[in-house]
Amino acid sequence: MQLQHQIGFYQLLHLELCGGYGGWWDLLTWMLESSPKLQVLKLCECKERNWFKPIEGHWRGPSSVPECLMFRLHTFKWTDYKTADEEKKIVAYILKNARQLKTACISEERWYPLQKELSKKLKELVSLPRASSSCQLMLDYWKA
Repeated sequence: MQLQHQIGFYQLLHLELCGGYGGWWDLLTWMLESSPKLQVLKLCECKERNWFKPIEGHWRGPSSVPECLMFRLHTFKWTDYKTADEEKKIVAYILKNARQLKTACISEERWYPLQKELSKKLKELVSLPRASSSCQLMLDYWKA
């Protein structure tokens, strides 16, 4: 899916995006590039999605760092995180480029079939580089 930049969300400060379906990564990229004043980004998994079936495709990310990540975004939250490679790429990209980020909160899917593996992968996020030295990374995971 190719999205064009004909629309800008110049007053958008808070975005909640439900992902987990084909093409949602492109929508996320487009929203980041089109929302220069975005301060809060919340991602979640669509409850209707069958989590046994992986999402096809790869996240390409923005061609250049969006303005909102360089100057505005201070809160990032992802609920129902499942640690798929593409999801980890998104988290890594945001942590690496969000210079004003104060809080990043990642919580895992509670009913994931491989819960112990998920908790281990969630802990791996701690070692990801962060652009903001004041960013607090909070992980909410199931302790088995």
